[in-house]
Amino acid sequence: MRSGGFTLIELMVTLALAAILLTLAAPSLQTLLANQRLSASASNLMTTIMQARSTALQYNQRVIAQPLDGSSNSAGTWRSGWRIYRDANQNSTFDDGTDTLVLIQEALPDGITLAKISGTNNFIGYNGSGFLASINGSDNSTWKISSNATTRVKYLIIERSGRARLCDPASVSPCP
Repeated sequence: MRSGGFTLIELMVTLALAAILLTLAAPSLQTLLANQRLSASASNLMTTIMQARSTALQYNQRVIAQPLDGSSNSAGTWRSGWRIYRDANQNSTFDDGTDTLVLIQEALPDGITLAKISGTNNFIGYNGSGFLASINGSDNSTWKISSNATTRVKYLIIERSGRARLCDPASVSPCP
């Protein structure tokens, strides 16, 4: 009488096939995960911009979104994260005594970079009417979000009217 189950050879063949399939799928899975991290980072930045504009409209006050420096929370690189604050004295610098902190966003995931490719300031400011604030000649700006793990990029385009949009050159043409 034979008992039910697998033989050792059947088990080894099944494991070998599974290993081959996983080896073939791993690069695609890594690319998929890198693309997801890129999309999530771009969406986080877009959400930040929308929240800054909404806060400016809500309080009828200048609101700034600016990068953080990881050690001192002063203006620095976007790679370390960013903050939104209500700029009560309109000096475009976060002052603990007068400005109101709205949000601090954590650092970008490893391998994700954010670079401004057009525009004048390293921060984004909205006036109380929801338009880009005229700070040192601020105007339309374009930001490139990229990853060293994938060839895909995303662009965040902010118009003078305050409208912000994400653009993916892989799916939309034209895109910067």
